[in-house]
Amino acid sequence: MKFAILSGWLIFFLILGFTARLAPAQEKMRVAIPLFPTAAFPVLVANDRGFFQKEGLTVERIRINSAPTTYQALISGDVHMAAGAPIGLLPSHAQGADVIALGSWDNLVPYVWVTRDKINDIRELRGKKVGVNRAGSKPWLIIHVLLQDAGLDPVKDLTLLQMVAARRSGSPLMRGGIDATLADALLEPIMKKRGFFILRGKATPFMNAPLAVKKSYLATQRSTVKKFVKAFADATRFIVDNKEGTMRPLTQLLSSNDPEIVEFAYQYLHANSEATLYPPYRR
Repeated sequence: MKFAILSGWLIFFLILGFTARLAPAQEKMRVAIPLFPTAAFPVLVANDRGFFQKEGLTVERIRINSAPTTYQALISGDVHMAAGAPIGLLPSHAQGADVIALGSWDNLVPYVWVTRDKINDIRELRGKKVGVNRAGSKPWLIIHVLLQDAGLDPVKDLTLLQMVAARRSGSPLMRGGIDATLADALLEPIMKKRGFFILRGKATPFMNAPLAVKKSYLATQRSTVKKFVKAFADATRFIVDNKEGTMRPLTQLLSSNDPEIVEFAYQYLHANSEATLYPPYRR
């Protein structure tokens, strides 16, 4: 009897050890994503739906609040890849860093104008106070480009006030400290519910969500990078094709279960997701 029990345990442990040897080892990657990671949403979906695990990857998401810090972390090797941080890519390359972009899943300017009073044209912001994120940030750069495209001088024709909270909470607008700001396009219904007006600009090509990596890391870890990109592309395609499966990470991203808010956000992502990861192209 004892012999049978011992034999049974021996067989169990032999099978367990054999199975463990067959299981592929999970490769680890550290990936920088924005603090509010709309531009890195496929990373959240890939983690939630098991696309990374399917490729044998364990991905640690590192939330970083500024592009310069993101690229410092990438260049130093503290993270292996950066997702959704376009500002800083070209300056890093220009300064000699061996950083390249592998593709981008979101290729439009991702903001709408939010105003206290209804306007029909950006030029109506002349003489107004406009809230802007920190100098050098993505919203800061895009505000300058949009104003200049409308024929406004950001220095002479209006007042730019640095307000970090404006882009998400709308608090400076509520207090009357500013007349307008940019907000993430996904937050449009939230801003409307708070009593603000929305002005959408024309659809403008912009590589909003690049995957950035060091060439040296790509050279030594090409297989790992390919697995990440495949899982990322699969997650982007999943967003387009599977609304129900996208809801959990999306509600977590938005911190809201409001049907109107979540539906608007999904339709925006569905319309603008580029699963090929091709960057924008203009003739």
